[in-house]
Amino acid sequence: MEKTWDALKETLRSKLSESSYRVWIEPISYKGADGDTLILGCPNRFFASWVQERYLSALKDDLIFNGRRLSVRLMYEKNEAETVAGGQMYLPNFCPDEVQRPRFSERFTFDEFVVGESNQYAFNACWRVAHEEMNCKIVYLHARTGLGKSHLAQAVGQTFLERRPRARLCYVSANEFTTQIVRAIKDGHMDALKRKYDVCDALLLEEVHSLAGRERTQVELVSAIDAMADCGKMLILTGNQPPGQIARLSEQLSSRVASGLVISINPPDKPTRRKILARKAKKQGLDLTDDVLDFLAGRLVGDIRRIEGAVIGLVARASFIRHPVDLDMAREVVENLAAEPVEIDIRVIRELVCRHYKVTQEDLRSKLRKRAVSWPRQLAMYLSRKFTDYPLEVIGREFNRDHATVLHSVKHITRSMSESAKLKSEVDYLVGQMEKLRWQG
Repeated sequence: MEKTWDALKETLRSKLSESSYRVWIEPISYKGADGDTLILGCPNRFFASWVQERYLSALKDDLIFNGRRLSVRLMYEKNEAETVAGGQMYLPNFCPDEVQRPRFSERFTFDEFVVGESNQYAFNACWRVAHEEMNCKIVYLHARTGLGKSHLAQAVGQTFLERRPRARLCYVSANEFTTQIVRAIKDGHMDALKRKYDVCDALLLEEVHSLAGRERTQVELVSAIDAMADCGKMLILTGNQPPGQIARLSEQLSSRVASGLVISINPPDKPTRRKILARKAKKQGLDLTDDVLDFLAGRLVGDIRRIEGAVIGLVARASFIRHPVDLDMAREVVENLAAEPVEIDIRVIRELVCRHYKVTQEDLRSKLRKRAVSWPRQLAMYLSRKFTDYPLEVIGREFNRDHATVLHSVKHITRSMSESAKLKSEVDYLVGQMEKLRWQG
């Protein structure tokens, strides 16, 4: 069985970045086997929890040995244990007639959410909805990956169930929702599936953007939203863009989602990042000095997962070498975690597009509408939306356009990519060039 784990480690190595593998997988040790269960050792409880949530699911199709499905048990240093059934995580299906509780993360509560300027409005709104202090029953949270929208959605769900223990709450991803629709159509059970909607008192649906282009699924979701909204039931939805900017999302679904409270969550600023670091370090028993906190808060820009990764990296390294965390250790962990991204502004994007398409800055700001100029202009606006946090109005001013034109350009580029492999390849190449600039400077 030890050779089986060695093989699984190599599988993970091929699926993960080298830095992620080195920090999270390499320290795991083989401890033995119990029947079809691999027993693995981790440095501490948080380390094991992180590996369970982020990495073992990548092995769900590989945990087969001699025709048998294996499971994984993670052991902590103090002989605590936690079993990951079959090595996979899942989102619960719609609840049946009996009361059933979704499997929420214990960490995703309001108490564990660090509030700052970038997310205060989202936090306050979700808290009030969860405590039924707002008339609005539909909330749509949108943000880039790793900024806390799932955390807030689950916090709403957990609080709702604490206040109403007998309530029926349905928590699914958009992909799981689609799978249920397809299966119900194939088996002729659509009426039964719709009845499950009827018994739900609240619906939490994640990753609405994944429904783009799935027409039948969108129709059924619109029907479910209408039925629940008419009864005053709660709906919490999340996505990576505002509803009006998701390409190939039907007007009917977009309008239903937009009829509620649409809230964005922005990347945390430095003071908020410092608070997050201090909170997570304290939970792990780390006493970080002010200079270490300031250094990490200044370097770990972007999503919160980088911050979490740095903290657990510090926990692991400090426990391995039996040394308190200092600036040198913090620098080493940050370097191993990921390169420091370079902030991209619209000027850099314009220069790249101009070089690639051999147009001028003046062309991009001009009224010229021939495709040799309009396509690079639209693409530059698309990249500006993708790689910066500037609002539509600011991006528009940089190209002598209004916000509606920017929005149209983003949708046009997204639609063109879905319709033409050649255009998608062209856009992907420039996105790749932007990523190189972002991470290499």
